[in-house]
Amino acid sequence: MSDSRYIPADIKRRVRKECGFGCAICGMPFFDYDHIEEYSTVKEHTAENLILLCPNHHRAKPFKLSKDRIIEARAKPYNLNKNLTSPFKLEPSRKLKTLFGSNMVEGFYPDGNNEHYALWINGESFFTIHSENSWLCVSFKLTDIKGNILLLVENGEVKVSTQSWDYEWVGSNIKIRAGKGLILLDLNLSDNQVEILRGCFLDSGYDGFIINDGALLTIIEGQQRGVSIGSRAIANGFGGWGLLNNSKHPDIIKPNGFGFFRGHGVR
Repeated sequence: MSDSRYIPADIKRRVRKECGFGCAICGMPFFDYDHIEEYSTVKEHTAENLILLCPNHHRAKPFKLSKDRIIEARAKPYNLNKNLTSPFKLEPSRKLKTLFGSNMVEGFYPDGNNEHYALWINGESFFTIHSENSWLCVSFKLTDIKGNILLLVENGEVKVSTQSWDYEWVGSNIKIRAGKGLILLDLNLSDNQVEILRGCFLDSGYDGFIINDGALLTIIEGQQRGVSIGSRAIANGFGGWGLLNNSKHPDIIKPNGFGFFRGHGVR
């Protein structure tokens, strides 16, 4: 028995994993913890009696959701057997702060309707800033070191891999871990800010970029070939940082407008 309403971290992590890192009813990866049998009755925290609910379903629970529905959702959460959670939609914003470690990218949208490829790898944009009537939203794909998706954002809709050891979104901060203290991904995400403190943008050929300790590292075939610290890509039209491994992709045409193309074997 516990006299505290504080839920221990190891129990929270187990509940997150068992619920598929999202609301057990709709799968949204932005959630609250809730007791199935009220804490005031049981006066203890157990994983079996805790469930993840999005803010909408959490508010509905006392009045519009039966206990039977909650119990069924805990036993068979929405994200069960799915590789990615259902999405959480970020609203578009008039201004957008984008940081890759200590490196900043700011787009240029002369007509208010355009796309800015902040990170481009071998013919694919891994980070796109969309502008529609001067409203901004983002699409991007963060991976592990093998190029497997950890977090996917498509036009502002956030989806998270259910295969990770742990994931949590607290305030504006998202962390994905491979184990205790082993942070794979650390970013601050909201409608008007994307700040990546640690993370990978890598394709299946181990080409791309890694952000760590403020640096944007250029990676080619798994090896570091360049570094950018404190740089800015501002109002340069098409893109920010780009990488083309021409030895593996000789038919891909390098687009114009990027701030950097770096690394051995890249042109």
